[in-house]
Amino acid sequence: MDDEENEDWRDEVPESERLGDSSRISDSHWEDLVNQIAEPSAMMGDMPVDEVRERLEEEEGWEPGPAEPIGWRTASPTLMLSVIATFGAVLLLVLGAIFFRPLPGWFLLVGIAVGLGGAVGLFFHLPTNHSSDGGNGASV
Repeated sequence: MDDEENEDWRDEVPESERLGDSSRISDSHWEDLVNQIAEPSAMMGDMPVDEVRERLEEEEGWEPGPAEPIGWRTASPTLMLSVIATFGAVLLLVLGAIFFRPLPGWFLLVGIAVGLGGAVGLFFHLPTNHSSDGGNGASV
């Protein structure tokens, strides 16, 4: 009875979705594929990270430098003013559109002027030259 049920659903599969014998692979070939996936493709290092760091320090004199401080406190004041003006103008216009109907003309002009001024300030803070480290530009 099991064979009859299996045959029933196979007959209902459209011809375009049926697998022919040419697309089937042998069991041994399948086992080889599964074994290749399970094996790592690259050599794994036997040395722990701390030991690698110690060897680099000994052989090449490599030492990690101190991290530079980051954040809004170390940024230039004009950059921070530009960021605040850009995002503040967007927030000002959205809140004005929500709470003031109709939006006064002077309110709209002030918001657009502050937003454009902040965007121009951000544009002038873009870097003007490439770094000389010879990288591909993917560094942060």
